[in-house]
Amino acid sequence: RPQGKYIVWSRIDQKSCFKAIGAAGLIPIVVELKPIEGTDAIGTDVEGIRAAIEKVGADEVLCIASTTSTFAPRVPDFVDEIAILADKLKVPHVINNAYGL
Repeated sequence: RPQGKYIVWSRIDQKSCFKAIGAAGLIPIVVELKPIEGTDAIGTDVEGIRAAIEKVGADEVLCIASTTSTFAPRVPDFVDEIAILADKLKVPHVINNAYGL
C-alpha cells in the first residue's frame, strides 16, 4: 500500500503503538471505544472503524491496528469482527498481541 498514510487505531491507553505510528511518519485515526451493553466494560467500535476507513478511503489506509492486550474496564478488541471488516474493505489488519498467549 504505497499510498497508505493512515492507521485506523482502536484506542488503547498503552502509548507505544500510538508513538510508533507517529515515528513512522503515519497519521493515526483514533477510534474511541464504546460501552458494551449490559456490562461495565468498554470495547471496540467496529462501526466506528468502518466509518473512519470510508471517510478517508480504503486505499489511503495502511492498516487497521487492534490489540488483544488490555486493562479493565476495556476488553480486548473484537479481532474476529475487525478481520471480517478488513477483508470486506480490503484493508490489512495488524493485531498487537503483546503479553498474549
